[in-house]
Amino acid sequence: MAAEDEDPPEKQPTGEGGKQTKDLDTVTDYVEAREMDASKVQEAMAMLADGDAGEESKADAAREKELASIKVDSAHVTVLMEQYELPKEDAERKLREARGDLVVALTALLDE
Repeated sequence: MAAEDEDPPEKQPTGEGGKQTKDLDTVTDYVEAREMDASKVQEAMAMLADGDAGEESKADAAREKELASIKVDSAHVTVLMEQYELPKEDAERKLREARGDLVVALTALLDE
């Protein structure tokens, strides 16, 4: 009974047909290996990009928090808005980047 449960062994092609089958297996193995290598490269690149983006976003968030804690004088904001025709948000940002110093902010805008 045990012999009836087993599948009969597959007959291996011989001659030219066997050579073609072997060549086809070799080509498909090569293509599969290349595809696996390409997918590994893509995964590695994605991991690197995610790691870099995470660090940059943390640094950006820390920088924004630091800038938000700097107090700026509304008169200085008005000067920048009038002299450089800046929107209020941009004028405040320049002053915060200059640590609230109007002269430094004006110099930075002149250098742009």
